[in-house]
Amino acid sequence: MRTSALVSAIVLLLCATGLGQLRSSLCDLTSSRLEDCPSLNSAQETSDSGLHVLSPKESPEETSETHAPDAAGSYFDASSTLIASQPNANSGFHWRRALLESFTFLTIEQGYVVHSDFFWVTVENGVPFNHYWRDYTRSLSTWVHSGWNDGDPNWYGYVGHPIQGALTGFIQIQNDPQGEKLEFSRTKAYWWSRLKAGLWNAAYSTQWNLGPLSEVTGEKYGTKVRGPWNYDGSWPCHRHCVTGVGQIDIVMTPLGGTGWLIGEDFLDRFIVRRVERATPNRFLIDTVRCALNPIRGGANMLTENRHGIAPPAILEK
Repeated sequence: MRTSALVSAIVLLLCATGLGQLRSSLCDLTSSRLEDCPSLNSAQETSDSGLHVLSPKESPEETSETHAPDAAGSYFDASSTLIASQPNANSGFHWRRALLESFTFLTIEQGYVVHSDFFWVTVENGVPFNHYWRDYTRSLSTWVHSGWNDGDPNWYGYVGHPIQGALTGFIQIQNDPQGEKLEFSRTKAYWWSRLKAGLWNAAYSTQWNLGPLSEVTGEKYGTKVRGPWNYDGSWPCHRHCVTGVGQIDIVMTPLGGTGWLIGEDFLDRFIVRRVERATPNRFLIDTVRCALNPIRGGANMLTENRHGIAPPAILEK
């Protein structure tokens, strides 16, 4: 089916937006010092409220004697100035965020379905999802007997759907504290993390191809109202008919998508990270990321900015 392939291609083209939000490895809160991150070193040593904030080169011991009054006249110790705590690698999977991001991507895809195939969405009496259960069961029956090919060009099934699968896999990874920071390696932790991403990818792919909110339920693939057609798209079908459904997508999306994801991990570790360490040029870094990690950036567009640095918290002693 062409919809998810085209939507994934759009995400691929717009990935620069998401990659621009990704931190350099030098600014990784879990493994880097504050002074290693140039974007944080330009902060002033005094906040707008007049309270002293630790600079990257100051230690709590050096400022323990410095106090600043607040509006009420009470005093705070600058040594209590803290930067937001680091993420806990042992915390659980963020189910709410992962489901929300997946649903956001599903909404984008279904929105494209309505836009591109509005005639078929409203083919019966101008009402979307008319005769929903009847058409859904017919679509499933057609899928079972359709064979491998769904009638789309090969690049849809062998490139477009793996892109969709890689993106949904990255959604799982960026919501898994135990796998988010893992780089390509031969370790058990890395491969277990990517297996879980592949399972998330497979679940999303199955729902998109065959589920109750799938592409077939909107575009009525495999139903009597939308009968089979020839390879060139003409009706009626004479021989070698195609129906818009086939086993190719449900197999190639999780397998090809997981392979694509691992490929981006490999390029990220051995090329992108080296470029980041070699130059502070943000334009060059983003260009390399766009070229070698496009789908990771696409997934990043679907998430909230939870990696940003929170304002320093001032605690009263």
